[in-house]
Amino acid sequence: MTPSTPEATPILDVRGLTKTFGGRRAPQRAVDDVSFSVGPGAILGIVGESGSGKSTTLRCVVGLERADAGEVLFDGQPLAGADRETRRRFRRDVQMVFQDPYSSLNPRMTVEAIVGEGLDIHRAAATKQARRDRVVEVLGLVGLEATVLDRFPRSFSGGQRQRIAIARALAVGPRVLVCDEPVSALDVSVQAQVVNLLLDMQQRLGLAVVFVAHDLALVRHLCHDVMVMQHGVVVENGPCAGVFDDPQHDYTRSLLAAIPIPEPDRDRARRAEAASARRSA
Repeated sequence: MTPSTPEATPILDVRGLTKTFGGRRAPQRAVDDVSFSVGPGAILGIVGESGSGKSTTLRCVVGLERADAGEVLFDGQPLAGADRETRRRFRRDVQMVFQDPYSSLNPRMTVEAIVGEGLDIHRAAATKQARRDRVVEVLGLVGLEATVLDRFPRSFSGGQRQRIAIARALAVGPRVLVCDEPVSALDVSVQAQVVNLLLDMQQRLGLAVVFVAHDLALVRHLCHDVMVMQHGVVVENGPCAGVFDDPQHDYTRSLLAAIPIPEPDRDRARRAEAASARRSA
């Protein structure tokens, strides 16, 4: 069941984001005037086929790619031209979970070093013991025991590695979690476990989440709002219930038509009833 949307001033506000790759001869607009906002405790899903600009959008937001145009505001403050302390606070408060847990963790570092690295960078632990206690705490939150502290990533399955990656993101106490298809590289048998873990963390810690995914059924289950991208452009956005039950754009309809439905007749009747109710409201 999709949780109700929290209504509040946006914690993350993205306006007119644009990113072009390539030289002068063959430029490719990967992100074209993309705008969205996320309130505290809300979950925004970003969907679209491969190459639609979803991941590039996230990378521009967190600063892994430099946008050509547009601005990112955090707590109402623009990051462009912000002082060092504001940007440092943004890097601490906005953490990212990457798609591939096999490449996002340094194979030469132990679990304790991986999860504790952010604490060192942001000077969030006064002593070595406080650092270790915090690492053990966040590992416990994601379902891992303290006995894994001295082990290396090669010792773990894909699902366990992604739990370590989530613990690393949570260690510094972020307010926003940016997830770039965090379950697509995992076995189907463990995808639901990781999704439920993310939802539990979001509810327990009150995080705002931006969640990129190919799986529209997953986005409907997890997110409050959804943004649909095609060729770098936002073609539709709004509350999940409205977009999924009464899509306005042909591309959104084609994405929804590809979702396997156990009882298609009942689902069509439910969506038609929901759309009719909204039009008459």
